[in-house]
Amino acid sequence: MEQVIWLIDDDAAIRDSLSLLLSTVGWRTRAFDSAQSFQQQSGNLAELTGCMLLDIRMPGKTGLTLLDEWNQQGLNLPVIIMTGHGNIDLCRRAFKNGAFEFLTKPIDADLLFEIVGEAMAQQTVYLEAKQRLLPLQEKLATLTARENEILHQLVQGYSSKEIARLCSLSPRTVEAHRANIFSKLDVNSLPRLLNVYGDIAAGSK
Repeated sequence: MEQVIWLIDDDAAIRDSLSLLLSTVGWRTRAFDSAQSFQQQSGNLAELTGCMLLDIRMPGKTGLTLLDEWNQQGLNLPVIIMTGHGNIDLCRRAFKNGAFEFLTKPIDADLLFEIVGEAMAQQTVYLEAKQRLLPLQEKLATLTARENEILHQLVQGYSSKEIARLCSLSPRTVEAHRANIFSKLDVNSLPRLLNVYGDIAAGSK
C-alpha cells in the first residue's frame, strides 16, 4: 500500500509550499485545510498509512487535542506537529500526546526531509510487523471464548490444576482445551505459546 503524507494546516500557502517541497523527493501528499475535511475524506483512521504533518493551531480543536482523540480512534500514523509559536511546554505536551516529532515554522527543508523520512521508515517497520502478525491474529480469532479465557490464564502462569479450580472445570477438560489451543495456534509447547502470544500483544500496541 502506498504511503501518503497527510498534511493538515489551515494556511493555504503553507499547504502548497510543503506539498510542492515534499513532491520533489517523490512523496505523495494529501493536503487538508481543517481536521473536519480530513476526517470526511480520509476514511477509517486505523487503515491510513504514511505519516501526518499536523498544525497545532487551527480553528476549533487544537492539533494536540485532535492527536489525542485520533490515537484513541485507532490512528497508527507517526504524527509530526507543526507550529509557528514553539515553546518548551508545547513541545512537552506534544510528545506526551504521542507526537513523533515537533517542528517550528518556518520549517527547514533539510530537517523536514529528515524527519519525514524517519517517520516513513518507522511506518514501514510497523506495517511489515503487522503483516507478519496477521496469520497469528487469524489463528487467535478461531479460539472459543473458553479457550481465550484459558489462554490468558496460561499466559499469566497458572497451571492446568489451578485453571481447573478457577474455572470450576475438571483438569481433564482444561487439558482438552489446552490441546485445542496448541493445535489452533500451531504450537507444541508452552514456551512457544508464550512467544506467540507475546508477539501478538507487542504487535497490537
